[in-house]
Amino acid sequence: MRKLFHSYSRNLELKNFLPPFLLGFLALSFQIFLLREFSAHFYGNEITFGFILASWLLWGGVGSIVASKLRFSQTRFVLAYYLVILLFPACLTALRYSRFILNILPGEITGIIPILISSLILSFCISFPLGILFVFNAHFLKGNLYQVYFLESLGSASAGLLVYFLLIPLFSNWHGAAIIGAVVILLSSLAIGEKRHILFPLAILILLVVFCFFDHPSQKAHWKPFHLVQSKDTPYGKLQVLQTEEQVSFYNNNLHDFSYPNLASSEESVHFALLQNPEAENVLLIGGGAAGSLRQILKYPRARVDYVELNPEIIRFSFRYLPEREQEILKNERVHIFYQDGRAFLMKTQKRYDMIILNLPEPATAQINRFYTKEFFSKAREKLTDPGVFSFRVPSAENYISPELQDFLSSLYYTLKEAFPVVEVVPGDTNIFLASSRQLSIESEELSQKIDELNLQNTYVSPQILFSRLNPLRVDMIEEKVSTGKKTINLDFSPISYFYNSVLWSTQFKGIEKKIFTFFSSLPSFWLLDFPLIIFVLFLVILWLRKKKSSFFLVPLAVMGFTTIVAEIIVIISFQTLYGYLYQRIALLLTSFMVGLFLGSLRGKRRKKFNFIPLLLIQAGFLLLLLLFQLTLKLYPPEAFFFLFLLALGFLGGDLFVVSNHLFLKEKKDYGLGYGLDLLGSFFGALAASSLLIPLVGLPHLLTYLFLLNSFCLLFLVGGWRKY
Repeated sequence: MRKLFHSYSRNLELKNFLPPFLLGFLALSFQIFLLREFSAHFYGNEITFGFILASWLLWGGVGSIVASKLRFSQTRFVLAYYLVILLFPACLTALRYSRFILNILPGEITGIIPILISSLILSFCISFPLGILFVFNAHFLKGNLYQVYFLESLGSASAGLLVYFLLIPLFSNWHGAAIIGAVVILLSSLAIGEKRHILFPLAILILLVVFCFFDHPSQKAHWKPFHLVQSKDTPYGKLQVLQTEEQVSFYNNNLHDFSYPNLASSEESVHFALLQNPEAENVLLIGGGAAGSLRQILKYPRARVDYVELNPEIIRFSFRYLPEREQEILKNERVHIFYQDGRAFLMKTQKRYDMIILNLPEPATAQINRFYTKEFFSKAREKLTDPGVFSFRVPSAENYISPELQDFLSSLYYTLKEAFPVVEVVPGDTNIFLASSRQLSIESEELSQKIDELNLQNTYVSPQILFSRLNPLRVDMIEEKVSTGKKTINLDFSPISYFYNSVLWSTQFKGIEKKIFTFFSSLPSFWLLDFPLIIFVLFLVILWLRKKKSSFFLVPLAVMGFTTIVAEIIVIISFQTLYGYLYQRIALLLTSFMVGLFLGSLRGKRRKKFNFIPLLLIQAGFLLLLLLFQLTLKLYPPEAFFFLFLLALGFLGGDLFVVSNHLFLKEKKDYGLGYGLDLLGSFFGALAASSLLIPLVGLPHLLTYLFLLNSFCLLFLVGGWRKY
């Protein structure tokens, strides 16, 4: 009898433990896979990160607030879990086929309005019921909100570790999502399922198996009329290979990486630079070697190449799909391939080069923008020999330079001038930027003479083409345009060129995109930062005068939600700037924050006294942590610092959530309001920070205003403490 009693007790504990744990487990794993799929579908632009995070948080907050008005029942509780698991594969499928609804070709750039609408719709389908489930779990545990938050955080932390260390390295996003869904179906059926509903979870499991098999065929259908031959989720993005007759094209996160053959691109990426010093021996090529650039460099008999390629799969796929003669180039004894982030390689190498060729796409994302900043250009000059040359190229226009294109090109020009005394720009559909500490020449006669002397058999960088392309009128025109545009410097933590590229990208659409970007880019920083802060302070004054006690417990939750998500996005951008791709590591960064939330909520649960004092201390802790982060960021901290910062940030957030909600629930029994305000604060932070504030005002200024925001919140709490 005693054994039976202990067995029943253990089952009861499992029944109470599993539902909130599975809620967090489900929420974070699905959020990671949705972020990765959005990034892969919308070419890795960080604006998509902000949109999907903001939408996710918005609907989660709305769901938790609405849930308090719904009737709780055991059946609804169980079915809500099944519904989320059923909807997620449907959302991923809808995302993959959304190009047919948006009427765009695969690989084509999408406007920000369709991206925002897509994120709002898909997040609603998943995050809204998850928000409802949070409140349902509170009812299930008889109002023990802190236990729900604690277990949800534990589930999220566990999911993050599982996804990062096991699912991402071994499975595609679709397969990983199906595995998570199957695990939660089985465990939720064990904990809270009812035998009479067994057919429903069984049917979902069968659908998840079908979903797994549908992954590659659905990608092939997505890319029609093009022929997709292979696709793989790598740690650096979704790599896809398309083949049309003799041409092979590589795409990374739906963004065109390179095509073979593309003789014009490979020739111009190399020869304008190497013709400045044909005797160059040590050449560093960052990216794009498999596209034909290596073959062009090896035309110079003394050149030896260090070729840096981030993703090893690009080389593996190249050996599989490129012609044998190009495969031989990759094996050439004068070529040394390094599988590493190009910026990290440049920072660590002790070698000095006669030529550094940056052969990457234009700064369309914050990830790529880090190769076009003053800091990177300065490091490139440091690694060059005295007569060395640095070069890169970006898409442009041959005859008409629009104001948006002028701002973009000028930011690159003046940023390059910060590091190099001599900068020249080659005109054309693509502008080649050349920089050095010595005199450079882009005169057609001089370059043509060198081509003849070297007997270079070029097609597009040839004397006949150069005579027209380097016409003095064209050279003067591009020089006048880049030198008279906005003199803005692109910095690691103020990525303005990335924003200008977004403005330029918006001009391709007839909708509201261009107006939005143009409007905000013309606003002084007062309207972006000072004015919202003034409104917030006035709002606090009104709340203080109303003397409503619950306000002093709810405001810190909203401020905490805003602060933590903005700080998370700042960490994501700064970590990416310093250390490279996030396609895999974003799971570990989010997990660090969730582990902190778990530990913080555990600390909050164990508090013996709940009053204003711990609330004040936690709020002061946010100020100290933000100040530490701002000071440390200037020193370019090691990778571990970012994970520890998110851990500490999550700890304070979890502790504050428990304390604030404990005090609030004494005033009013509303389990979803505090959680909803936390998420709604996060929504506004994610939307504003990723799309506008970070590129326009920069990380240091944004951190300063985040510090001020929390300072005013602390003063508000001090006023409440004295009043009560």
